[in-house]
Amino acid sequence: MATKTFRVQKPANGEFHRILDPLGFSDAGANEFLEHLEIRGRSPYTLHSYAVALADFLGWLHRAEIAINEVTRHVAERYITDFGNGPKGGFAGTVRAGAKRQPRTVNHRPSVLTSYFAFLIRKDDEAGAGAWFQRPNPISTEIANRRPGMTGRDVPTRARTSEFRRRVPRRIPAQIDPATALKLIEAARSWRDKRILTLLFRTGQRMGDWKDGTGGHGVLGMTLADIDPSRSMINVRLKGARDEHRVPVTEDFWQMLRSYLDRERVANSGSQALWIGLRRGSGAPLTYAAFEASLRYVSRKAGIRVHAHMFRHLLAQTILEVTGNLKAAQDMLGHAHISTTADLYLHADQAAMVNAVAAVRFCFDKDPAIPGGKAPAPPLKYAFPYDSETICPATRLNALQSVVRLS
Repeated sequence: MATKTFRVQKPANGEFHRILDPLGFSDAGANEFLEHLEIRGRSPYTLHSYAVALADFLGWLHRAEIAINEVTRHVAERYITDFGNGPKGGFAGTVRAGAKRQPRTVNHRPSVLTSYFAFLIRKDDEAGAGAWFQRPNPISTEIANRRPGMTGRDVPTRARTSEFRRRVPRRIPAQIDPATALKLIEAARSWRDKRILTLLFRTGQRMGDWKDGTGGHGVLGMTLADIDPSRSMINVRLKGARDEHRVPVTEDFWQMLRSYLDRERVANSGSQALWIGLRRGSGAPLTYAAFEASLRYVSRKAGIRVHAHMFRHLLAQTILEVTGNLKAAQDMLGHAHISTTADLYLHADQAAMVNAVAAVRFCFDKDPAIPGGKAPAPPLKYAFPYDSETICPATRLNALQSVVRLS
């Protein structure tokens, strides 16, 4: 008996991603959609993630005995709810018992399904017939988008997908201190792992991955051609669009890198990947799963619980605390929008909050309307002996500016 599961066939010999039904036959509608995305120049990573999401959705419909042309908003809601309540996957495709999928993961599905049904509707509209001819998109409100309007005057109606989306909690990024980072680098077992951790520590780039079928990005996606010792620069492909990102690295890193190239990689020079496997899978490009296992070993050895992204948060926060240059932090991290950098890291400026609270307390204690004992010494130092009437308004202004900056 065939398993009621749709699966993704990775591209080979220049072909597109393919979704196969439980009997092993190609799903025409889904594969035509993936081919459409390929022609439009979507990245291999995007194509793979869309194919996996669509295969999961089609498999769910198959098990529920629902045809694709019978999908309504209620059916879509049931699927997204079931998917959101499903188990969270691990770094190597394993399932974590008791862990639920994160809101960002769940929110990706409405985006995929919106594009898929929009493609089916547009295809039938062009043909003037079909299962989706003049039917609304079950994920977004396509009928509202079809209302006639004056070009250049009327604002386009936005698709309604928010009711399927889950709120993403805002969390302060987990960090490590520089001493801990150095301790981890020292505990690493190989020259390769020491250099990778050092590169994460000095540049704050994403860990990324190397995948032959979906394209590499981040530190693990680097090739030998991505290092430029003469200029002390590296090239890293960014997440998503895979734009190349040029990043400076301190001079001492290049001396460290030479140890890896001469002592460990020289015997496995067949691959173009900069980082390769040394034991299991020797000579093959190093994958995220393999490095993650090595990092867990180093973390246990050093008695520290850590993941690779903590190095990125450490560098970003240090740049902002030392230089206060938000634009420099954005360029170093490779964020497309400066608001992303500000939203992640500006609210964690603890020193500014401490100074603001201390300044406000000092002014409150000096306020004659508030009974109390002797006011504490002011938290700030002044070059001239200002009196309290001058200090308090200025301190209030500094505190207000700090709070505005944090918000």
